[in-house]
This record gives sequence, C-alpha cells and structure tokens, in this order.
Amino acid sequence: MARRSYDQYCGLAHALDVVGERWTLLIVRELMSGPKRYSDLEAALSGIGTSLLAARVKQLQSDGLVGRRLLDPPVNAVAYELTTTGRELGRALAPLALWGARYFLSEQGAAAEQFRAEWALVFVADSLEPDALRNLAVDYEFHIDDSVARMHISDGRAEITTGSSEIPATAVLRSDAVTVGAIAGGRLTVTDAVMQGRIRPEGDPEALQTLLTLLNTQVNSLVAQVGGPEHSGTA
Repeated sequence: MARRSYDQYCGLAHALDVVGERWTLLIVRELMSGPKRYSDLEAALSGIGTSLLAARVKQLQSDGLVGRRLLDPPVNAVAYELTTTGRELGRALAPLALWGARYFLSEQGAAAEQFRAEWALVFVADSLEPDALRNLAVDYEFHIDDSVARMHISDGRAEITTGSSEIPATAVLRSDAVTVGAIAGGRLTVTDAVMQGRIRPEGDPEALQTLLTLLNTQVNSLVAQVGGPEHSGTA
C-alpha cells in the first residue's frame, strides 16, 4: 500500500509523511537508549500488535531512520538501532515530550498508564553537553516506582540502559512517575523535589551532588525551551 502524503512543500508536512503514523515516534523513543531486539520493542510497546510493529520498523528502515545490527556475543541476536538521521529525530522529540508533560500529564493517569524510567532519562542524557561530563566515570541508578534504569557516564557521554545491574551503582535516586511528570512539565524543580522528599538520593555524596547539579541545570534548560515553569496545571 502506498503511503499517503500531505503533498505540501513544508518541512513539517514532509516530516509527518515519514513519522506521522501511530506508534512510529514511540519506536524512535525506545531506540534512543540504544539497540533493541524486536522482542524488547514489543515488550515496551504493549498494545501495538506484532504485525503493526513489524510494519512500522520496516518502514523506519526504508526511510533510513533505523538500521539492523548483530548484538555482541553471547547474545548473537539481531537488534535495531537509530541511524544518525534517526538520532537527530530523537533529539527533536524532546520539546514535544516536555510540551506533552506540561499540558496533558495528570496524577490520575500515572496510576493507570504504563511507565518506564528510561522514557524520561533518554531525553536528558541525550542533551547533556560533553564538556559537562568530561572526566566523569560513574554509574547512576534510577528507581521510579517499580521501573529501574541506569545512566552510565564515561568518555564525555551519558548512556541509558534499562533495568538494574549486578554491579552496584555509585549513587541511586528513588522517586515516582508523578514527580517525574511534574518536573518534566515545569511544575517542580529537581532541587525542590529533593527538599520535599519526592526524590530520595542514596550513595556517594560527591557523585550525588554532581548528578543533581547536572539534572537540575539540564532539566531547567529543556523546560525553559518549552515555555518555563509558570504553567499552573496539576502534576
């Protein structure tokens, strides 16, 4: 079936021709944390359906946004990853995600909807400046409700992986999805969340201070791009 087009000479229209179908941008979000097997995508995107997921991934490959690779042994499985163009698209999604958090996330939704810790972290990690990470080699673990993700910082880069590790993290932050949504929506700062006990830090004090400074600075910067913290909606 030929893909429909808006037939408009406009960057937004052409972008929506490529990624405007349901689930497509969420697949890109999943791949922002690194290569994933088809089964990983299926588990993270409950409700998409196997055939639809296969069609969306195939189309993303055809459009040059997603590629295939073999995972390193002992896994020896095919995984999908973002191309350079796909990663640029992922970065472009951050303001849209924060806009959605500002106006459309609610406390009531948090109890009924699926949440994964890495969904919020990938946008922050991807936007961190290499200079801010220079000389850092540390692992942070985030426990948000029942979901766990890890941020590994080294060589001037921050990478997000899902789940915990057998290797203890240098420091841990514990929180909940409602708090994360309030921070992303500009209704609460990281600093205030810590002071109110809504973020509970554990581990090496120096590593924690570095992390909280990074998060506070970067999240405030991202939120300001969407419109600042003056919105008065409920978290």
